[in-house]
Amino acid sequence: MVVRPSTLLKAAALCAVAFLAMLALAYGSPDARWLDASAFQGFLGLQRPDVSRLTTWLGHLGDPPQVAAIALVLAGVALARGRPRMAALVLLLVALTSISSQLLKALLAYPRYDDLIDGARVAPAAFPSGHATASMTLAIALVLVVSPRLRPAAAVVGAALALGVSFSVVSMGWHFPSDVIGGFLLATGWSLVLLAGLRALDARYPERAGRGALARRSRAVVDAVSGAGLVLALVAGAIATVIVVLGLVAFRLPDLVGYAQEHTVFFVVAALLVASVAVLLRLVAEAAARRG
Repeated sequence: MVVRPSTLLKAAALCAVAFLAMLALAYGSPDARWLDASAFQGFLGLQRPDVSRLTTWLGHLGDPPQVAAIALVLAGVALARGRPRMAALVLLLVALTSISSQLLKALLAYPRYDDLIDGARVAPAAFPSGHATASMTLAIALVLVVSPRLRPAAAVVGAALALGVSFSVVSMGWHFPSDVIGGFLLATGWSLVLLAGLRALDARYPERAGRGALARRSRAVVDAVSGAGLVLALVAGAIATVIVVLGLVAFRLPDLVGYAQEHTVFFVVAALLVASVAVLLRLVAEAAARRG
C-alpha cells in the first residue's frame, strides 16, 4: 500500500486538531482541569529521595544539549546507512519541534492554577511540554533511521525514552499531563509533515542509496551495531522492570494498592500517556514503512 504525501499531510492535520482540542480542554474545561490536577498530584506523590535521583536524570535527557547530541548520533546512523535525506530530516525535525514548542509555550502561556498542588506550581508557559516534545521527537527519529526489521524494537526503546522523560517532568512538578500529550502531538505532526515532503521529493528525484561493496558493508555494520544496542536496551529495561515489580510485590504491595485506590485518576492518565505514545509511534512507523 502506498501512502501518498497528501495522506501524510491529512494525518498531520489530525494531529493539529487533536493538539487544539487538548489545549481547549486543558485551558477551558473545569472537568478536564480537575483530571489534570488530580493526575498531577498522583505523579508528585511518587517522589522519594531514590526516585527523585532517577527522575532528575531522566528529565534532563530532554534538555537541549542532550537532545542535540542524540540527534547527531541518529543522523549519523542515517548517513552511514546511505540515507542523507533522512539524516537531514532528523536534524530539521529536532530543530522545528524545539523551536515551535518554545514559541507555542510563550504564545499560549496561561495560568491554570494559582494555588500550589502538593507544594508545586506549574508555570503558565507550560503547554506544550518542551521536554515531552523533544523526547518524542527522538523516539520518532530512532524509528525512522534504523532498518525496517529493527523498527519494532526501536519503537519500544523510543517509547520508553519518551515516557521516562515525560513522566519525570510531571513528577518533578514542571508540567501537567496535558502538556505532555500536547508535546507528543506536536512532535508527531511535524514528523508527518516532513515525511510528506520527503515522500514528494523521493517521487520526483529518487534517492539512490549506495550499492557498492563499501556501502553495503557500512549498512551491515551500522545495522548490526544498532541491533545490538537496541537488544541491550531492551534487556536492561526488562531487567529493571522485573526488579522494580519484585520490589513492589515484596515490600510495598500494600502501599501500592492503597496508592492506586487513592489516586485512581493518576493510573488512568498514566495509561493514557502510554497508549498515546504507542499509537503515535505506530502511526509514524507505518508511514515510514509504506514508501511510494
